Amino acid sequence: MASDNDAIWPSHKEVHRNMTTGSIQISNEKYHADDAISASMKKVMVKHGPKAYWNSFLNPDRPEHKPTSAMLLGTLTHCAVLEPDELTKRFVAVSSRTTKKGKEEAKEAEEKGMTAVTESDMANAIKMRDAVFAEPHAKKLLSFGIAEKSYWWDDKATGLTCKCRPDWLNKDIIVDLKTSRSGANPRDFAKAVANFTYHLQAKHYLNGIPSAKRFIFLVVQSEYPFDVGLWELDDDALKEGQKLSREALDKIAECRLLDDWPSWCQTGVQSLSLPRWAFSTPLEK
Repeated sequence: MASDNDAIWPSHKEVHRNMTTGSIQISNEKYHADDAISASMKKVMVKHGPKAYWNSFLNPDRPEHKPTSAMLLGTLTHCAVLEPDELTKRFVAVSSRTTKKGKEEAKEAEEKGMTAVTESDMANAIKMRDAVFAEPHAKKLLSFGIAEKSYWWDDKATGLTCKCRPDWLNKDIIVDLKTSRSGANPRDFAKAVANFTYHLQAKHYLNGIPSAKRFIFLVVQSEYPFDVGLWELDDDALKEGQKLSREALDKIAECRLLDDWPSWCQTGVQSLSLPRWAFSTPLEK
């Protein structure tokens, strides 16, 4: 087993139970409605603190989450690449989402339970899909496996139930599809890993899926020329991801126990310095 945790099946889950892996095949909506701890929830705790976590996931008066255009394009591309048979069942291309005609088309689509996207976004998603499958290693990774399977497990240290939903699982390899405007440039993607704590996500998934040994990012540029790159984090990055993952779970457990979700911004005026890299001359240690 590749994790310090035991993958388990929560008794309140439904359908398609798999006792060996603690996995289930359910809709994306049901997965996100479940209150187990996800990698995204850990990221909010690590990057923004307890109060932001509570406001994002626990506040009963929180506003309804609305996906941004970039998020919508990412979801569309995931479907085009990983679940192509579902593309025309879940998405409808409309001429525009701002004109009267486009709004009427979008409303009609949503009444049917579908998501309206612009014709240009649909065309770009198809181009990204074609670019991915034109890359030999990416095509091989996606030639076998399953998309969007959900997993649950209990964290031994805190007792919290965690969950993950890998984009693609090919035997013992998790494949995570990312779209990026800057393309597959390694320097840019390394910055994205740090900024969006993708290393935390990688360890969260590897901890929760017993069969998984590797986590590979499949990055496709979201505009011409639609470059494709495959990246696997080194040991140092994964160790840092594990550290952040552990810190997030411990803090969530502590805040739940105390029913206290403090803000990082304390009352009164606080002193603030620049990060080390912002100084023109090196700081003395």
